[in-house]
Amino acid sequence: MSDVTLTIDGKSVTVPKGTKVVDAAKQVDVDIPVFCYHEKIGSLGCCRMCLVEVEKMPKLMTACTMDVASDMVVNTVGDKVEKAQKGVLEFTLLNHPLDCPVCDKGGECPLQDNTFKYGPPDTRMEFHRANNVKATPLSPVITIDRERCIACQRCTAYSERIEQDCGLVMLNRGFHNEVNTFNNEPYDNRFSGNVIDICPVGALTNTDFRFKARTWDLTNQDTLCANCGCNC
Repeated sequence: MSDVTLTIDGKSVTVPKGTKVVDAAKQVDVDIPVFCYHEKIGSLGCCRMCLVEVEKMPKLMTACTMDVASDMVVNTVGDKVEKAQKGVLEFTLLNHPLDCPVCDKGGECPLQDNTFKYGPPDTRMEFHRANNVKATPLSPVITIDRERCIACQRCTAYSERIEQDCGLVMLNRGFHNEVNTFNNEPYDNRFSGNVIDICPVGALTNTDFRFKARTWDLTNQDTLCANCGCNC
């Protein structure tokens, strides 16, 4: 596969053809915020957080879906990009609960980090936030807090592309959009626990571990998972 050279924020980078702009940016230490994109799952283009300015393009482009091209010039900062990022975060936070101190994702939350770095300093929301059902079991292992879900679709894409069984799906549209299982069947898959880790917010949590410890109280240890026969 041939290589492609492009410029991102004034930095030249050479990457293999077919690389996404968001991944190419990492090679030159340029941070492009994302929610829906995961390098192991692939492009989704759902959250619109990764909008960047590409020369000769009439509008902002999603860095997670756009392949690099020879002599491409990408700008990840600027008035247009900043306005778009603030707008996306404002809509994302529209009904998101302000419960970071008690959320299991607090301290390692991309939504929290991106809001501090790219979000607006305050909210224009003048109405009560929508209430959603809390702590709904998806399986004996996983609990979903739907009011925290930002509909990034990482979990449903993982279910479709990695597990290949579509155990998790997006139901309804617009304001009523939600992650659920088909016909409310239990989300029973031997790799289903991975969606807890890939969820960028505190929507999907481990039922047994909810509210047990904070991230800064934990230490990493080498061990084997005995949940299935893979011993990963």
